[in-house]
Amino acid sequence: MTLDLNDIIKALSNPTRLQIMLWLKDPRVHFPTQERDPEEIGVCVSIIQEKVGLSQSTVSLYLTALQRADMVTSQR
Repeated sequence: MTLDLNDIIKALSNPTRLQIMLWLKDPRVHFPTQERDPEEIGVCVSIIQEKVGLSQSTVSLYLTALQRADMVTSQR
């Protein structure tokens, strides 16, 4: 995985996206309500959306920007 510094800077320039990344660094602490281990399976978008207090579509756009910068991955 090759990280593009410009993509990373752009993705983290938004304070909410930066906050999401900080939460995802330690998901057990920041997402304790998730039933399954967040370090094993990741964090559900709906739980991130609930914590950040934004619409699901906005959170999805934010996560897409982070994914474009190769900072997060997604699975269904």
